[in-house]
Order: sequence, then C-alpha cells, then structure tokens
Amino acid sequence: MAVKIKPRNDILRDIIQEGKKHPKGWNAAFGKDSSSFSHDCYIFHPNIGIYLLKEYNKNPFEVKGIGSKLARRIDEDIEEQIRKKSGDFGIIQGDIRKILSNINRGIPPEKILTSAIQGDDLGLTIPVRGRASTSETTFHTLKNTFSRQQKKLDTCFEKMVSEDGLYTSYE
Repeated sequence: MAVKIKPRNDILRDIIQEGKKHPKGWNAAFGKDSSSFSHDCYIFHPNIGIYLLKEYNKNPFEVKGIGSKLARRIDEDIEEQIRKKSGDFGIIQGDIRKILSNINRGIPPEKILTSAIQGDDLGLTIPVRGRASTSETTFHTLKNTFSRQQKKLDTCFEKMVSEDGLYTSYE
C-alpha cells in the first residue's frame, strides 16, 4: 500500500467519512514524537485500517499537520494493548450556525454537548468514537511497528514545520 500524504483536515474528513459507516469500534493512541516536536495520533478501526496524524500548534489559534493511512489492518495484540490502557475519545463535528440558532432559541451550550454525547444533533455530532491510549509503551509500539510506512510522512512533516520556522532559534 503506497502512503498517500494529505493535509490534516483531509485525513480527519476521511476518518469521519469512514466513521459514518462504522461509528463504533475505533481505537486511538496519542503521543509526542520528540524527534520532530509533533503530536502524533494513530487512529484505527479493525474494518478500515490505521491512520497517522502528525500535528503541531503553529500558534495558540492554529493547529497544522499532515497525515496518511498507513495500513489496512492492525495486529490484534496491538489492538488489545490499546484497549487495556485506554479511555474514551471522539472526533467532534460542529455546525456553528446550528449551534448559534439553538443557543438563540434558549438551549444552553451544556445541553448541546450532552445531546451530541447521546447521539442527538443540536449542532454538534460525534461521528467517530472509541477507546484511546496515552500509554508511552503503546505509542512506541505503534511507532516501531509502522516506522517503515511513516518515513515519508516524517520527512514531509519536517519540511512543513521547517518552512513555518518551528526549528529556527530566536535571535
């Protein structure tokens, strides 16, 4: 499988599209890649495969990144490892016009969030949800398992952040 690198939002859109077909059963592992200063998110589903997002905060208001689908399958032992050391996660989608309309109609923001968690759409939806791990061991297992597939992604990420000046020291 050739690694096709896409902007962060395109990968999230791909995952959300798959999430509409398979809303449950997702897993994720989050960690920090100290060699490139990126926040890495491995997001996967047994029927779809595994994605990797590499991102960083360009400033307090902007997250930039790239990602790719690394493989169509993931080993069951890695999946089991993530489930043991995990909490809940979800990708949230919002429609600001619908949210503002509901707030103007008197619906409190807490109710809009609660409704999203329960599966009702008052402006927020959670099309992808599952279990996530922040265990360093799990993160490094995934990083080592897919190191060959993510070399091109790492190179593109380093070029992007270098162009943004992340590696430039203050003078």
